[in-house]
Amino acid sequence: MAKLIGEPIKVHNGKDSMLTAFIWRKRLYRVVEVLSWWREPSEWWNGKAMRFFVRVNAKNSSTGTYELYQLGESWFIHRVLD
Repeated sequence: MAKLIGEPIKVHNGKDSMLTAFIWRKRLYRVVEVLSWWREPSEWWNGKAMRFFVRVNAKNSSTGTYELYQLGESWFIHRVLD
């Protein structure tokens, strides 16, 4: 089961521009593993930007699976997977 979220987050990247952590609801989540990534097409003819998605395992007090996406320069948490 998954919970749709759609809230903004702050992303931290390492030296190689790899996603290393993100802050969501004032809590730091450290990325343990990048599971997959993909791009979703957009209605570019309507001025909508393409979204870049990343699915990660991240750890706070416990490890969970999260889908994040980038839209323009901003990042969002799309959903939390159980």
